[in-house]
Amino acid sequence: MFEVMVSSAIRIFLGGVVAWLGLRILRRRNPHVETLAWRMLLLAAFALPLLLYWGMAPYFDAIELPGIVAGAAAAPSPHISARVARQTANLAGAIYLPITLFLLVRLIGGLAIMGLISRAARPLATPDDVRISERIHSPATFGTIILLPADAPTWPVERLDAVLAHERAHVRNLDGLWSWLAQLHVAIFWFNPMAGWLRQRLEALAETTSDDAVVAARHDPTAYAALLLEFARHPNSRRVVMSVAESNVSRRIERLLARTPPGSALSRAVRWGSLALLVPAVVFAASTTRVAPQGEAYAIAATQLPAREARPGVRIIFTKDSLSPAAVYPPVARAQRVSGYVIVDVTVDPLGQLIDAVASEVQPADPQFGFADAALQVARSMKYENPNPQTSSTRFKVKFELAD
Repeated sequence: MFEVMVSSAIRIFLGGVVAWLGLRILRRRNPHVETLAWRMLLLAAFALPLLLYWGMAPYFDAIELPGIVAGAAAAPSPHISARVARQTANLAGAIYLPITLFLLVRLIGGLAIMGLISRAARPLATPDDVRISERIHSPATFGTIILLPADAPTWPVERLDAVLAHERAHVRNLDGLWSWLAQLHVAIFWFNPMAGWLRQRLEALAETTSDDAVVAARHDPTAYAALLLEFARHPNSRRVVMSVAESNVSRRIERLLARTPPGSALSRAVRWGSLALLVPAVVFAASTTRVAPQGEAYAIAATQLPAREARPGVRIIFTKDSLSPAAVYPPVARAQRVSGYVIVDVTVDPLGQLIDAVASEVQPADPQFGFADAALQVARSMKYENPNPQTSSTRFKVKFELAD
C-alpha cells in the first residue's frame, strides 16, 4: 500500500508542476480560476491512490523505436534483493504510520475543540449562522459557521458589514471545508512537498477571493486594509478555521492598496464542467505504460509457469530487445553440447519494474555450465506487466537446447 501512496504522490507532484506552468503560461490572474485548478488537483490526490490500489486505471501500449534503446536491454538492471526491498518497505511503513496517525489525531482534535467552541457560541440576530464567542480573537469561519469576537456587537456598522462580507464569502465558497480536505491531504501525504504547498496556496487564494468580495461590496479598500492589520495582531488557531488574521496579510494589504480589480467568479457550469474533465484526467494520470508485444517470434525466450496465487499474476512481455537463450548460450555448455533449463523467480514493483530475479532451479546444476547466469540475463532483458497494486512475483522456465 505504501508503494501506491508514493506512486500517487509522485504523480500528483508532477501534475501540480504541470498545472502551475499552465497557469503561468496562460497568465490566468483570476484567483477564482487558480482556486478551481488547485481544488481539482486536490480531488485528484484522493482519487489516484484508489484507482492505483484497485487496479482500475488502464494500461497503454508503448512501442519502442528501433535505435533509441538498442542494446539497453542487454545491460543487466540494478540487482536489488527481495529481502532488502521488503526491509526498506517495512522501514518506510514504520516511519510513515506514526507520523500520519499523529497528524490525523491533531486534525480531529482541532475539529473537536472548534466544534465545542462553535456550539457554546452565542448566535447573533442575522439571517445566516453568525455566532459570538469569547474564545475567538478575530473573525473566522468554522465550516459554514461565522465566528466573531465578543466585542463584535459594539463595532461600527461599516466595520461589521466589511467583516461579514469577507466571512460570508468564505461560507459561500466552502473555503473552510476545502481547507479541512487540504489538511487531511497533508496528514496522509505529509512526505509530498506538494501537499503542504497546495494547502497554503488554497488558503491564500481563499483569503484573496474573500477580500475581493469586500471590495465588490463597495467597502473602502484602504480602511479594510487597516482592519486586516488590526486583526493580524490577534490571530486564531490556523488548524481548523479560516480567519482574516492568517499569514500572507502583507500581500493582501498590498493588493488592496494597489486597488486591484476583483476577479470574476466562475459560473456553476464552468465548475461542473471542470469536475467532469477531471475524471478522464485522473484516469490518465493513474494509467501505466507497457511495452507492446512485438509478435510471437519473440515468445521463444521463456515459458511462463502457472501462477501460484489466485490473484492476477505478473505477465512477461517479449519484445524485439528481449534476449533469446541462443543469444546467451554459455560457451562451455555449447562446446560440450549440453542442454538444460532454469526456473527463474522474478519480483516486480506495481509499475512492472524488475526488483529481483533469482534462479531457483538449474538443470544441470553444475555451475561450470553457466546456465543460471545466462537465464538471469534473459530475465533482465524482458518487460513485465503487474496488474496488482503491490509488489508481486512470477516464475518462468528458460530452456537451453542446441539444434541437431
